[in-house]
This record gives sequence, C-alpha cells and structure tokens, in this order.
Amino acid sequence: MNIQAYIESGILEEYVLGTVSPQEKQEVECMSHIYPEIKEELLRTESALEEYALKHQTPPPASLKESLFAKMNFDSAQEIEDNNTDQQPENTDIEPATVISTMRPVPQDEPKVIENAFNSVETKVVTPVWAKLAVAASILLAIFAGWSATQMSKVKKENEEIASKMGTMEQAFSYAQSLASLYRNPEYKTVHLAGLEKSPQSSVSAFWHTSTNQVLLDVQNLPKPPSGKQYQLWSIVDGKPVDNGMIDQEFSGRVLKMKNTKPGAVAFAITLEKEGGNPTPTMEEMYVMGKVV
Repeated sequence: MNIQAYIESGILEEYVLGTVSPQEKQEVECMSHIYPEIKEELLRTESALEEYALKHQTPPPASLKESLFAKMNFDSAQEIEDNNTDQQPENTDIEPATVISTMRPVPQDEPKVIENAFNSVETKVVTPVWAKLAVAASILLAIFAGWSATQMSKVKKENEEIASKMGTMEQAFSYAQSLASLYRNPEYKTVHLAGLEKSPQSSVSAFWHTSTNQVLLDVQNLPKPPSGKQYQLWSIVDGKPVDNGMIDQEFSGRVLKMKNTKPGAVAFAITLEKEGGNPTPTMEEMYVMGKVV
C-alpha cells in the first residue's frame, strides 16, 4: 500500500472534521492501527486543528450575564390576604321572649334583603420565588444555548475553510512534485513554447517522452479563451502538423495529458480554434511555438 498517497488523499483531514462516511471512518481507524505513519499524521492533524480552534475561539461577552439579570424583576413572596374579614359577633345571653319575637312571620309585601350580597372576596395569586428563578434560568440557558450554537457554527465554518485551504495546498504540492519529476526525468524532452506576436506574454512547457511519444503539457501563461473557442496543441513531424488534442479550459495549475505525437517531432505549437478543434491549425491564431532541441 502507498501510505504517503493515502495520507495525501485528504481523508485524514475529513476524518478529523467529521465529514467522512461510517465506512470511511472505520477504514481510517483500521489503517491508523496498522500503519504507525498514518496514526502519527492523524494525531498531528487533530492537534493542528485543535490548536487552530483554541487560538480563534471567541469567549462569551463579559456583560452577557449582567444584562440578562438586569432585565429580570424578582418580587418577594407575598401571602394571600383576605380584604373582607368576616367579624364574628360576641356571644350574648338571649332571652326566650326575644327569640320568640324575632321569629314572627315576615309580611308578604316586605321584601327580603340579603346583606353583603355584593361583597366578594378578592384573592391575589402570588408566584413563588423559586418559580421565577426557574423561568429566569431557562431563559438564560436558552440564550446561552443559542450563543453556543452560533460559536459552533463559526468553528465549523473555520474548519471547513481550513480543510479547503489544506486541499488547495495539497493540490499545489502535488502539481509542483509532478513538474519537478518531469524536469528531472531524462526520458522526457522539455520543449519551451514561447509567446508569438499574437500573445508575447504567453508561456507553455511541453514534455515529450521520446520512447512512448507521450506528451504532457504545463501551461504557465495563456489568455483565457473567449466563448466558443479552445486551444489546440500541434506537433510538427516531417513538415506536417499533427493534432495532439484540445487543451482543457481549466488548464492553470495542472499537468495536462495530451494525445501522443509521432516519432521525429521537431516542434510544438498551440493555436486558438473553435471549440472541439480543427483538422488543420489556423496559422494566424497561433499563440506559442517551440522547437525540440
């Protein structure tokens, strides 16, 4: 197994960020137990992300607690008061004659009057202090939970940005390694394609494997092609142009694999053609050209 390729694939960073599938998570954990290099890189990545998160963490505002309690009014507990206290008459001795006289029948035309018929007892409900404290605590907890969720969202976004930057760095490193290996490989001839009158600032390098006739291309500088147009690579063999394929529109920062050429190529050139290419090059639209030395 190519351990370095596995480390550079970016799966360890995704594992630390928690974006891998359950199967990938199990795979990373298994690999880290088998290969010490993977485990060491995994620990290093976790440490780097943790250090970054701690370095950029945002503490809650110091005035948050005071501002919350300042908005809350805690009343002391009050007892239920009865505003209309019934007064009990004092016990007195009542003569029998008086009792009999008070039991006389009430005339039919004399209306009955019910005293205190419209007097009502007003009751005031008092909320216990512990209930108010519980409500205040729940509000404080909800606010803190919202604040925590915001901070976690920020941390997650920062982690995603870190992962994106690391991916970009890995891609750039891989690109640089590929170029270095091509320049050092004696089996490849390096052909520098310089800018012509059409585009003097343009610069491209072609790598021709003389045994297999494979052609690789590194575009250092070419203007962005207009809509409906595309660059096409040519090699000159026996005085005739040989189509080496269309250049991908996203050519920056990549080593492009083109069509094989024929033995005996003496030069390479790039022209701007209609999208999809032409069977023969448009000479007035030639941007770069270089001779094989």
